[in-house]
Amino acid sequence: MEIEEGIPLPKAKPVGGWYEFCKRRLPILEWAPKYDRTNGIADLIAGITLGLTLVPQSIAYASLANLPVQYGLYSGFMGTILYMFLGTVKEVSIGPTSLMALMTLQTCRDLPIDFVVLLAFLSGCVVFVMGLLRLGFLVDLISPSVTSGFTSATAVTIIVSQLKGMLGLSFIAETVMENLALISENWSKIRFNDCALSAACCIFLLSLRKLKDIQVNAKRVKKTLWLISIARNALVVCITSTIAYCTYNPEQPLFKLSGRVEPGLPKLSFPPFSTIMGNQTVGFVGMLDQLGSAVIVTPVVMVLANIAIAKAFSPGGRVDATQEMFTLGLCNVAGSLVHAMPSCGAFTRSAVSHSSGVRTPAAGLYSGIITLLALNFLTQYFFFIPKACLSSVLICAVVFMVDINIIFKLWKSSKRELVLYSLTFLAGIWKNLELSILVGALAGLGLLIRDVLSTPVEITQVQTNNGDVIRVAVRRALVYGNAERFASLVLNTAVAARCPVLIECSAITLCDYTATEVISRLISKFKENNQQLIFYNASVDSVKWLESITELDKRALGINKVQEALDAVARRNLEATSETSALLEKRSVKREEIV
Repeated sequence: MEIEEGIPLPKAKPVGGWYEFCKRRLPILEWAPKYDRTNGIADLIAGITLGLTLVPQSIAYASLANLPVQYGLYSGFMGTILYMFLGTVKEVSIGPTSLMALMTLQTCRDLPIDFVVLLAFLSGCVVFVMGLLRLGFLVDLISPSVTSGFTSATAVTIIVSQLKGMLGLSFIAETVMENLALISENWSKIRFNDCALSAACCIFLLSLRKLKDIQVNAKRVKKTLWLISIARNALVVCITSTIAYCTYNPEQPLFKLSGRVEPGLPKLSFPPFSTIMGNQTVGFVGMLDQLGSAVIVTPVVMVLANIAIAKAFSPGGRVDATQEMFTLGLCNVAGSLVHAMPSCGAFTRSAVSHSSGVRTPAAGLYSGIITLLALNFLTQYFFFIPKACLSSVLICAVVFMVDINIIFKLWKSSKRELVLYSLTFLAGIWKNLELSILVGALAGLGLLIRDVLSTPVEITQVQTNNGDVIRVAVRRALVYGNAERFASLVLNTAVAARCPVLIECSAITLCDYTATEVISRLISKFKENNQQLIFYNASVDSVKWLESITELDKRALGINKVQEALDAVARRNLEATSETSALLEKRSVKREEIV
């Protein structure tokens, strides 16, 4: 078969040289020269609104990770400020999240805080290396069903883990089942005041969440309602803290409070590569051993969450995954220098930025400044934040992350994807989130490999002018894992039918050396049985490797119809027979002349 030759296009060279490269890696160089007063005012409003969301969230997420609340605020300013220089999506806000807080809790439970800081540093390094190696495509290997199951399992785990705070209980538990069992055991110790406060906070938060949807004609009133709705977390924290402050009794406090918070800004220092545990010094290797698989799983989850959020808020869903990984890695490395916990983008904060009319990533600077001001001037008041309030903030933030609707959609459209969702969700509920994402990803890859290796074939009997023939249409790939099964199926079909077999190759997209060897043996078997085996209608992907098989008859590869393929092979066989007969006659004449 003749293939039309083409002239390969030269590789596109980067335009602009070093300056263009710097603009790709420092996106601030792209938008800063065009920055004006209108953008500045819009970013200031968005940044203040984001800061009012970020501060109470940071406090709540530190509480979720079982850390002093200031560590959440340490994580709340470095990422937002650094993202201004390196980030590509204006809505993304790097900082503490419920997902990272829960993974930190499960990894560093009962360990010194030095392990949390080291986890942030190592996670940042791994993400940065992933960016250098351009491994963003790995995220695409994780099915959306797995991501949804993982997110739902995270939300349920957070909700159950915060029930104790709402009920005024104190205990340590890891899994959902363990939390529920301990709540049942300690039911008699439930504090009525904390329960009442939790109920009031949840009603307040859920009511204000709907406030922005009220339809009013006055634009100024609508904007006010929207701002109150967006700042609901900050409002509920301020109101409950004021109540706790006014009713505070050191001997018998009305509510369980957050406790003392370390005042002031964090000291800049290298992340700890050794620590003290049980009067013994644990070195870097020992700390790494304690962190275990979290050093790999946490960065993968970071990238998964961050790129998903970036795609959601990018025009056309196009994201520079490499730059986002560089940025996320550097934000965590830099955060570890100020004792931050692992951080990534948060969908809720990104939605707040988008709703606030953010124009550029500069909004992160203002939200970071608000966090720094809170650390410097408000830490003495954080003591009075009720734990029940923080638990309510967390539960109301993540309860909508539980994706129930996807179960019905997957039941109707793809039960296989429903199995992936269920496996991921149940693994997260039963054990932990690390196992959840691992089980889901491996199950998804397993099903994908099974689909590739199964190579479904469609076998039909076709009537032609030459009689009946068998047509075998191959789908997807012929590789080492399925080539032998394919050959066995074709051979058994041919033996049973005792007629020519035509292999339709238009849908073959992948093949390897093993497949060529198997086909060579298959052709030999057909010749031994005096049966025709014709390969026809070869795709661009398959024609090159089919032509590399010396035993294969290549005369029908470019023909796309069964009858035409048979006629081409028969006609050329006849031509070959005629040429052979003419040659034999010529040799016979020469022999007679010699005699």
